[in-house]
Amino acid sequence: MNCPVCKSSKLTSKELDKSLTSLNCSVCDGNWISGVEYWRWLEEHGANLPERDADTSSLEVQDTTDPLDCPECRWRMVKYMVGHGEDFSLDQCHGCRGLWLDKGEWERLQAKNLHDDLHGMLTSFWQNEARRDTTRRRAERRYVQKFGAEDFAELSRIRNWVQSHKHRDELLTFLNAADPLG
Repeated sequence: MNCPVCKSSKLTSKELDKSLTSLNCSVCDGNWISGVEYWRWLEEHGANLPERDADTSSLEVQDTTDPLDCPECRWRMVKYMVGHGEDFSLDQCHGCRGLWLDKGEWERLQAKNLHDDLHGMLTSFWQNEARRDTTRRRAERRYVQKFGAEDFAELSRIRNWVQSHKHRDELLTFLNAADPLG
């Protein structure tokens, strides 16, 4: 089987985790996990591990943005957002159910205990949440860029205080009035 990214590089066997083998590209360091292999590993792996709040920024990822063809059955793979603070996507083949993970993606997923949630990432529920999370993060970056990090933090604190205040509506009316005291 050839790498779906490099096209001509042959994939070779590599152990990703205890009893989980992938086919690895020695050029781009991506990993192909057969759908059957992943489900078998999940059954042996046991209970789903709770997600960790780990800083994964030091773990480099090389996420491909181009569409990929499945190395196993040649179907066009579909991209699924990871979300949960991660800004990369996984590729899954709807034909054979295999998964392509670009360089560093497995390691980032492992660091957050999301490596045993790949099947969940393929659901519309997960994808909707990932889109909301991405939109929220983009908006936050825009506000930080516009106001600065310190002012954004203060505005967020004030917003949370107003939102949880028992007189929320009156506070908002006061803040929105042109001259509330005049």
